[in-house]
Amino acid sequence: MRKLFEAVLAVPLVLAAVCAPEVHAADSTGLDGNGHLLAQPIASKDGFAYTRLKDGVQFRTGGVTKNVLFYGPATVRVNANLGKNYWTSPSLVVVRKPGAAVFELEESADTLTVRSRSLRIAIDRRTGALTFMDGAGRLYTRESAQPQSVKAVEMAGSPSYEVENRFILKPEEAIFGFGYTDSDAVNRRNQDLLLVQTNLGIVIPVMMSSERYGVLWDTYSKMRFQDGPEGARLWAESAPGGVDYYFMGGSSMDDVVGEYRRLTGAAPMFPKQAFGLFMSKERYPTQARIVEVAETFRKERFPLDYIVQDWQYWGSDKDGSWSGMIWDAVRFPDPKGMAHRLHKLNLKLMVSIWPSVGNDTALARELDQHGLRFEPLHWISQKARIYDAYSPKGRQIYFKHVKSGLFDKGVDALWMDGTEVEVGSAAWDAARNEADIKSLGRNALGDFARYLNPYTLLTTQGTYDGQRATSDKRVFTLTRSAWAGAQRTAAASWSGDIFASWDTLRKQVSGGVSVTITGNPYWTQDTGGFFVSRDYPGGQSDPAYRELFARWFQYGAFNPIMRVHGTDIEREPYIFRTLDPEVYRSLLGAAHLRYRLLPYTYGLSAKVTSSHYTLMRALPMDFADDKATYGIDDAFMFGPSLLVHPVTRPMFRMQPPPPATIPADYLRTPDGKPGLAGQYFEGRNFEVPKGQVIDQVIDHVWPAPPLATIPGGLRQLDDFSVRWNGTLEAPEDGEYEIGVEGDDGYRLYLDGAAVIQNWENGGKRLATTRQTLRKGQRLKLMLEYYQATSDRSVRLAWRTPSSLRAMAEKTPVMDMSMRTYLPKGSAWYDFWTNERHEGGQTAVRNVPLDILPLYVRAGAILPLGPVVQYATEQPDAPYEIRIYPGADGSFTLYEDDNETYAYERGQSARVTLKWNDKARTLAIGARQGSFPGMVKSRTLNLVLADQANGKGIGPSPAAKIVRYDGKAMAVTFGGNP
Repeated sequence: MRKLFEAVLAVPLVLAAVCAPEVHAADSTGLDGNGHLLAQPIASKDGFAYTRLKDGVQFRTGGVTKNVLFYGPATVRVNANLGKNYWTSPSLVVVRKPGAAVFELEESADTLTVRSRSLRIAIDRRTGALTFMDGAGRLYTRESAQPQSVKAVEMAGSPSYEVENRFILKPEEAIFGFGYTDSDAVNRRNQDLLLVQTNLGIVIPVMMSSERYGVLWDTYSKMRFQDGPEGARLWAESAPGGVDYYFMGGSSMDDVVGEYRRLTGAAPMFPKQAFGLFMSKERYPTQARIVEVAETFRKERFPLDYIVQDWQYWGSDKDGSWSGMIWDAVRFPDPKGMAHRLHKLNLKLMVSIWPSVGNDTALARELDQHGLRFEPLHWISQKARIYDAYSPKGRQIYFKHVKSGLFDKGVDALWMDGTEVEVGSAAWDAARNEADIKSLGRNALGDFARYLNPYTLLTTQGTYDGQRATSDKRVFTLTRSAWAGAQRTAAASWSGDIFASWDTLRKQVSGGVSVTITGNPYWTQDTGGFFVSRDYPGGQSDPAYRELFARWFQYGAFNPIMRVHGTDIEREPYIFRTLDPEVYRSLLGAAHLRYRLLPYTYGLSAKVTSSHYTLMRALPMDFADDKATYGIDDAFMFGPSLLVHPVTRPMFRMQPPPPATIPADYLRTPDGKPGLAGQYFEGRNFEVPKGQVIDQVIDHVWPAPPLATIPGGLRQLDDFSVRWNGTLEAPEDGEYEIGVEGDDGYRLYLDGAAVIQNWENGGKRLATTRQTLRKGQRLKLMLEYYQATSDRSVRLAWRTPSSLRAMAEKTPVMDMSMRTYLPKGSAWYDFWTNERHEGGQTAVRNVPLDILPLYVRAGAILPLGPVVQYATEQPDAPYEIRIYPGADGSFTLYEDDNETYAYERGQSARVTLKWNDKARTLAIGARQGSFPGMVKSRTLNLVLADQANGKGIGPSPAAKIVRYDGKAMAVTFGGNP
């Protein structure tokens, strides 16, 4: 399969446009040499005519040529254009070829029906609209009577099509997928989604339906999904092949995911340590510091498997060394020695790399020899440019330097940042990012209007192919963006530079399953939030933030990849041992649970690879018949057995509301007008006067007016200063809290005295001063601000005497309980107490800081290992096998060497456990397979869960203890259920 991937990507840089002038036989596949559909010579009759192809059918109606090709019994490709195909290279996403399908054609006066074993596709002879049914005739969905719009356009000097197509959905049908977006609704019905990659948006053009079908659009330009009364619409700005999508049917959503991965590539296994904890921050400044942190984890006995070195280990953002796969000789004098020390601690090292490459590096010089960097400068360094990952040569050169500079120094994994791709800004805004990407011009395959979104897929494909060709170690890559097919490159995506807030935490829950339901199984996020100081200026010293961090960490323990990352503050879990023992107990408990679950998680990761399974699951994936699950956005399944309901609201440590922005009614300019008089300067220290303004209030987040035009173009916004002057009038007697909230430097003067001075670079923070004033008293006010980093924000705020009194008197009544809907079709056990609940009901429980709602499905077999310091410690340790009675169940234990691709060569072992609930018997199957170093005999502590035993994180007394040596056995438990 890997050779097929390489062949798909290693295409010539320029190919002739496909217009298909020649005649093809009726049994042709209808594909050109690049895998794109050709127009067939069809004789038209009554406006509709068709030709049977080897793998499907082509027809023409209303001037549109349309193709339906089988890629499997339950998967078809649908393509519609005006008779010409303008793609010049193969699909970047689909690696499967159409197969010789067994199908029949049935004609009637109104319909041509294409029938295979698993699909029926009825073609309306008048409109060309398709109706999709399963093999028994059950309706999946249908195209609108106006099924597609194909408009010939010219984009960036090249011919293309602007297209859209619509599906008519059933009234109660739910739609999922499309990746991580700002919306916190898992169900995409009645949503409008702009599908453009951003820092905070992972676009995956896959739609999954509760009706057990999915649609993959193989288009790479700007797109938009809209659902409304006229149907679910997908629009694309530039689709050179016309409308081009794959319909995938099945009897379950897992079937559909399987079809998707057969089309786009299977997800290879990660090393076992990837399912432990990752510690990351922005950033460890020296190799001495990263080793110190690693050693402290081991000393404090807080489990850890990966430690991460973020950016600028190569130099700084001011020189030309940016991401050149090199190490700063002063701060990182011995990277190979550093990696060796980390490996001695049984830790893996991940490092950050970017697609932007510094001008003064050997990597840049070699890329430039072949014209493989784009002209626009990267916004951070101003001395770096993006490399052309669409070029096979570019990917080859890039990986060569990754290998020599990083892997050969002992690095274990890559963190590929900014892969949206980030060019002229931090890439949070879709319109800005679209413009930035298009400004790159043309890549090796064509213009960026048509190749806007899949840069991330190409760059991770290049490093994956390089690693597979040079090493047998399993690839693990973290990338800030993703696209359809990313799973085949061993890439896990994360949700970008998110802010620390309860609202953001809620969106991680819905966003995570919106990624994984598309068929991309591995996802993570910055536990604790990347930016903290905007909402929690005190950072880790703020008790309110510590509660948020504890809850976020609990949620992270049930992500496919568990990872802590962020800026502004310290967040190594061990610091909370003395800072906040209650929070520390919560963090340590969540980590211990994560590590105890490793036999469960690793077994399911093998199923992800072998059976196209999904580990982090939206509830409808397992309970599609329970419509009550369609609107649940804050709970999910972790594997088949565990329902996780993260706590996403504060309960114990309430944060006071932010101070109000001082209104214009109480501010006056020196000449008596409402507001304050502002003078802008170029430079951080008021060097060159620029524009003057009168601001009614001081509440700015730039770039926005007035700074959209002052002092100049966007690239000059990194160094400016402002001085506001005027007076502040007190509306009442009493004590005021007056404050400034902003990033970088600010100073506040009242009556000539400096009452607040934060004159240094830094993240967003709030500083206040207390002043006792009389009603009507006026203070002379001057506020100074300079901007040096990327946030660009400042706000002048206060709490008046009356608001301070109201805040002191208000005693919030907090609900300390969580209500969790438990889906129909199963009974459920509270993991912490084993209290049993019937499905279709809502369970209510109190949740102290070290507990999150966690429910186990009846019939579950939950294998637990010991608490370890890293995932591969104690390979021969006993397993605790918890059985939750009430239904039959099964689980397959999986083992291999944890590290290499020997499993692809058959070197692995599986043991299937089956619980017969009526007989109260656990059947332990004979071991299937083996591998060098396999543990041949293991103690199994069998626990039958009830309200007296088998509860919580700690080990439970075994009802039966067996020594398993690979031979089949059965164990019966006495007593009544």
